[in-house]
Amino acid sequence: MLYQTPTPPSNVSIVHSENISCKLPVDVSVGQENKVDAIVIAPLAPPESFPAELSTPSFQSSCTQEQPNQQVVAQSVKQPVSSPESANINSAINTAPVHTSDAANVPQTPAGIVNITNTSPAIQSPTNTTNSPQTSAEIANTNNADSKALDEGSIAAARNLLLGVVINGREVGNLDVIQENNTLLIPLLDFAQITGFTVENIGDKTQLKTPAGVVTLLTTELKQINGITYISEVLLKEKLATNIELNSTDLALIVDVPWRRGGTNSNSPVAEIQPEVRPPSTGLSNLRQELQFTNNSGNTGWRSSTLLGGRLNGGSWRVRFENNFVDRPNISEYFFFKRSGRSLYQIGRQQISLNPLLSGVNLTGAQFGYTNLPPNRFNNGYGANELLPRRSQAIQTFRGVVPPASFVQLRVSGIIIAQQQVGLNGEYEFIDINLPPGQSNDLELLVFDRNNPNTPTEIRSLRFNTSDLLLPSGGNIQLAGLGLTGNFIQNALFDDINSNQSGKLTGFYQVRQGLSNNFTLEGAVQLLPETTQAQAGFIWRFASPAILAAGVGTSRGQIGYTADLDVQLDRLQIIGNSELYPSQYLYSSQSRDRFNHSLELKYKFSNNFNLGVVARNRQDQNNGASYVAPTFLFRPLYNLSLSGRPDFQGRYLFNAFYQMSPRSRLSFNSFGDIYTTDFGYNFNREYQLSFGTEFGGDLASRYTLTLNRSASSLRGLSWRLGMAYSDGEVGPIVGANMQLIPGLFARVDYQAIPSRTRSFFGGFGDERLTISLVSDLSFAGGRVAPSDSISMDKSRGGIGGQILVEGGRQGFDLSGSRIRVYNQRNQIMGGAKTDSQGNFFVGSLPEGIYVVELEPEQLPVELSLRKTTIIAEVAGAAVTKLDFPAKIEYGVAGQITDASGKVMPNVEVELVNAEGKPIGTTVTDEFGLYRLDGVPVGKYKLRVPVQDGIANNDALPQLEVAINKEFIYGQNLQLPIAAATKENEEKQQPQEK
Repeated sequence: MLYQTPTPPSNVSIVHSENISCKLPVDVSVGQENKVDAIVIAPLAPPESFPAELSTPSFQSSCTQEQPNQQVVAQSVKQPVSSPESANINSAINTAPVHTSDAANVPQTPAGIVNITNTSPAIQSPTNTTNSPQTSAEIANTNNADSKALDEGSIAAARNLLLGVVINGREVGNLDVIQENNTLLIPLLDFAQITGFTVENIGDKTQLKTPAGVVTLLTTELKQINGITYISEVLLKEKLATNIELNSTDLALIVDVPWRRGGTNSNSPVAEIQPEVRPPSTGLSNLRQELQFTNNSGNTGWRSSTLLGGRLNGGSWRVRFENNFVDRPNISEYFFFKRSGRSLYQIGRQQISLNPLLSGVNLTGAQFGYTNLPPNRFNNGYGANELLPRRSQAIQTFRGVVPPASFVQLRVSGIIIAQQQVGLNGEYEFIDINLPPGQSNDLELLVFDRNNPNTPTEIRSLRFNTSDLLLPSGGNIQLAGLGLTGNFIQNALFDDINSNQSGKLTGFYQVRQGLSNNFTLEGAVQLLPETTQAQAGFIWRFASPAILAAGVGTSRGQIGYTADLDVQLDRLQIIGNSELYPSQYLYSSQSRDRFNHSLELKYKFSNNFNLGVVARNRQDQNNGASYVAPTFLFRPLYNLSLSGRPDFQGRYLFNAFYQMSPRSRLSFNSFGDIYTTDFGYNFNREYQLSFGTEFGGDLASRYTLTLNRSASSLRGLSWRLGMAYSDGEVGPIVGANMQLIPGLFARVDYQAIPSRTRSFFGGFGDERLTISLVSDLSFAGGRVAPSDSISMDKSRGGIGGQILVEGGRQGFDLSGSRIRVYNQRNQIMGGAKTDSQGNFFVGSLPEGIYVVELEPEQLPVELSLRKTTIIAEVAGAAVTKLDFPAKIEYGVAGQITDASGKVMPNVEVELVNAEGKPIGTTVTDEFGLYRLDGVPVGKYKLRVPVQDGIANNDALPQLEVAINKEFIYGQNLQLPIAAATKENEEKQQPQEK
């Protein structure tokens, strides 16, 4: 059983989609016109072993959800490795259709992404948020003034992690770190030794004497465990300005200490460097092909998706084809994007959502954007949406880092709106997720172990800052677009017109202006086939912790409004929302008013206890709710977490997680009268046993017992085997998956009794039999290699390359060499490891210039690199090709002994070619052993040259050595002199001088 989600969501609307990466709740009675297709790789149960380069993206072009009006920041949380294997299957679970004009129902653009980085994993106090650095001081003042810590409820075991330590890009040693209470505890004395400072205890205080100064800590700020003093990474950052990042992929602790930066702050500007290799201006960058077969109760189905992307004349393009082999093929996505200075251009099928007060529009045409703000302020997104997103729109993109191969869910008020299996690099990405209105503060990310999809190891609470809507003083954004409604090319090629409004003229114009750092005005007008809509509003920081965003709009003769209040004090949070869309405001078939009025108050008594209340009155097209209910989070013990809050409909959700031991955990969840429990036990990193129950409500109870195995390498076979029992019926749960060849992954899964909760959630694994194939390839300079297409978009690209051995690889295993990518400030931006053929791919790199470094320690000794660093330029939607040339150079090794067979240390040995010229020398060690590396193929003589203690070498033996495609060992020489004689002669020579 891969996925038993603990709480069922409310009934949701079904929207037509041929997108095989979208998985929506499907009622078995719904006809074909309303059926929503399953994702290509439906992770029916762990273990999953998808390589990161084979991740399955969410197809935002056809996944539509209910229109909201707020934005949630993305999150990046570094976690320890839970498994060496991975699977990355992305899927957006849509909760309701977007409210659009009759022309089309479309998803909306992703808003800008703000990364929140925290290195702590488990149950703990709210984590610190760090907004992405801006290039303008005004921007920083505008956006960071109200940034507050996120509350992350989580549950995880305290455990020891042996991690390699990388300081300022160089590996310097290892540390035994403890993961406890959602933080990393680092042994203070060991950390001081490898980073270069001293520790002195003075009474109840501890002094840290660093090259940058002296810091005094209270003894109570440190932690004693088994007689060892530990310091948290939060305290290190606060007191020593030391940034620590946990790289879960490489099991490494990335440390940036200010006194070992070579005199240059890592965030300071640096001199411009010129790239040695550049991205292609035109060409194909990536190809992703997905194929899935499903069989459920005798109903079979095939689904395929083909995604192509690349560069054209310095811009980026992408095309997506989808086919269910029943209806006509669907050209669901096609566009071209280009940036030129402060201007941006986009042509093709576009999905536009300028403001919550304006309907979403699907058009085929052109869009122009202009801004005087830095380009890195905005995320241009994965698809063809607004060129300059408003940042508070309902459509959001979430990225972050969790333990590799984890299973993650995105929930709003307990309702699953998206879920996916995480890849080998530990990165998750939910693309173009549509959030319900007024629910930004109810968003949670649940992290599950790959072998136990029933009990979250961690729950992270997310919310957005209304200050993200503010522009800096003088900041200006303008957008304009014109085109025809609907999918013009699909309609033209296949006569596939599904609305009487398709092919009609539509257009829009939006302007946003920052009058000061604390006040921004905005307005927009939008032409639809049947009406014209207009909107105006403002964002005002009227006090340091308080921001109000309000707007009013008109559509079809109706007046609508939105208002959001955000107050963030040290311990008290106040979140308010009020919005009204009268009947027929958003679309002509809207039969009644749609509104949401909510207020949430929450007070944090401590890091382990907060208490609040939520009041809401809401109504949409189908239902409504009115309630007042408490919220709480309580951690009485480090290994026990209790939480509760109402969902969007007012149904109460309660969660309890208890970590019984480092290897076992127990969970209990209730949602109304539905209850789930789970007990999981880890035998080791590969094997886990899980026992789960589901009971309550009107359905029969269900019991499952599964044993899971995760292979230690991508080439290995991962499997799961178990039984399910429900209402007198017993059935097997079986699954297997593995990488067939680099770039091609396969899986098969069967379950006789699917989880009863899946009918509520519409989650993965509804099908009884699933067979899937995924191929994800990159193209760079005529070379094809495995890749990760989701890591490239209009503003992000990748670097792909190979260790290129002269004369061919000749059977060498080139796997395991680390590739690290640094920006111009010497910050690590990404990394990878080479495969057996020497290929590597690093994605998710913003446009810019990078230093790519290869660590050759893992290469065969016969290979010699010409260079280990290359400067490369990265462009959006492009793969920059670079190679590290290597030549085959073998060597010779042996031992030097004297006439009696005793070893002779400190003897110089040389290798000469056929012309008598030395090509290499070395000196024997204390055991008389020598080694000469980097010797080309050829014939040589090994001899002992004239040196101290050996005045004449003519009578000494020599050895003929022929090196041909291998390193030669056992090339020993026995000299006809005694080791003692040589030592005496060495002592006498200085005296004679």
